[in-house]
Amino acid sequence: MNTYKEKIEIAVVTPPFSGHLYPALELALPLLKEKDKYNICIYTGCQKEEVVKKLGFPVKVFLRDKPAIFEKISDTDKRTNLWIMYKQFKENMGLMPEIIREMEDFFSERKPDIVIADFTAVPAGFVCKKNNIPWITSIPTPFAIESRTTTPSYMGGLYPRDNFLFKLRDSIAKNIVRNFKRMVCFILKNQLRQFNFTLYNEKGEENIYSPYSILGLGMKEIEFRDDFPSQFSWVGPCCSSLFKNSVQFENNKKFEKTVFLTNGTHLKWAKKSIIELAKELSKIYPEFLFVVSLGSYLEKDKGIVKENNLHIYHYLDYDEILPKIDYVIHHGGAGILYSCIKYNKPAVIVPHDYDQFDYAVRADLAKIGIPAKLKSRKSILKAFKKMLKREEWNNLEKLSKEFNNYLPSEMLKKEIDRLLKGG
Repeated sequence: MNTYKEKIEIAVVTPPFSGHLYPALELALPLLKEKDKYNICIYTGCQKEEVVKKLGFPVKVFLRDKPAIFEKISDTDKRTNLWIMYKQFKENMGLMPEIIREMEDFFSERKPDIVIADFTAVPAGFVCKKNNIPWITSIPTPFAIESRTTTPSYMGGLYPRDNFLFKLRDSIAKNIVRNFKRMVCFILKNQLRQFNFTLYNEKGEENIYSPYSILGLGMKEIEFRDDFPSQFSWVGPCCSSLFKNSVQFENNKKFEKTVFLTNGTHLKWAKKSIIELAKELSKIYPEFLFVVSLGSYLEKDKGIVKENNLHIYHYLDYDEILPKIDYVIHHGGAGILYSCIKYNKPAVIVPHDYDQFDYAVRADLAKIGIPAKLKSRKSILKAFKKMLKREEWNNLEKLSKEFNNYLPSEMLKKEIDRLLKGG
């Protein structure tokens, strides 16, 4: 326990993206209520300042004079590829010196005892190392950590297989991942030199994660990998709705089933396609109600489109909508996948980008969802029909019960106490 301050000062550093910020806020929210023990401040981008304040957190904004800079880099108009990823990394590198300077100024003012940093908030690690501040990495996508002995991620959704050819495939894929990272770091070596950055430590593990504690915001039960760093812990999903002012959804009892469709908040380029899919399904299955959320929280109060058995909302909270529906079609994001587990809802998973292909693999292996291909409408319709025909989802029901065994914030408090005691 901290012996030189009356309260523990905690800094939570995260980019202003829903899939990163909201899990961090949910993780920290119970600590905010323990005002006699903790002081907490959130460090993020300008676009989410009001959202953070609404929950009662103090907030510090990075790059206030560039209010949309983070979103400009992250929100692509098409699916990412190696070139886009390189450009994003380079653009982020260009911002890093300024972010680090601002973070050091903020930290000199508030003097945090410990930092909780989202796994993409790389500058936080540099500042913590320089100033000898213990830090914890929070990671909503645990398999983003590079695999060492198992099937790698971010290669289009590889299934684990136990024979020589697939082991060879995994080895080649792991080398592709590592060599791409090395190539990018080599190209940008002049920029990285000022941070004294090396890609891997003496154990061969990635240096962007905390050497003290990594909290995996997921369920071990759906993960096939077992080669995480020794400081890694499974603490459970953080996917609850943080706001209670969501648009209310009233189900229409005249329909046999209700199907919810979403591709989250990040894939702006895919909003048109999900509407088209919903329209097609609504014609094929007139006895079902299809409900679409476009994932735009800031537009939640705008008008709702209601056309027979198709309803389109700008935004619906998962905690609001999922208890009232029967099936889900989603993109394989961590938030919606774990929300489906939470509420015991079968899903068709149509991965679009990033980690979604790997989540689709895990959902398939865990028998909680049926994957389909984005570019094949036939594949999606076939998966939907297969989902409707399946009568039993025993493992989904089992995982839904196990979901409640996880207590992420309690695990966080234990880790904070352990690290501040020198553990």
